[in-house]
Amino acid sequence: MMTYNLIAYLIYLIATFFITVRVGWICYKNGEVFIQQVLHDVEMTQLVNKFLLIGYYLTNLGYMAVSIYFWGQIGNFMEMINIVSQRIGLIVLMLATMHYFNMTFIALFGKKIFQN
Repeated sequence: MMTYNLIAYLIYLIATFFITVRVGWICYKNGEVFIQQVLHDVEMTQLVNKFLLIGYYLTNLGYMAVSIYFWGQIGNFMEMINIVSQRIGLIVLMLATMHYFNMTFIALFGKKIFQN
């Protein structure tokens, strides 16, 4: 018999994996233009964009795995929905924060760092 924890883990992992991979790929494809405008160097733009994507995936997929480790026992269906919703919401918030931090960092410091 499947417990609520196992069902919650499956829902959480499938949803957050899909969200992480999809958002990462969209940011990777669309962010290259923005990075190119800041750095004015095609090779450096591609390198920075790939590093951002790899770091993004590793951070988020690692967070997802560690997050499951700290879940307590889920007792009923409503508690399961509540916990899964909170965890998915937290990872979406984290994804947005990482994206805006990376773009702000590149916009503010990219020209100084990569043009010297």
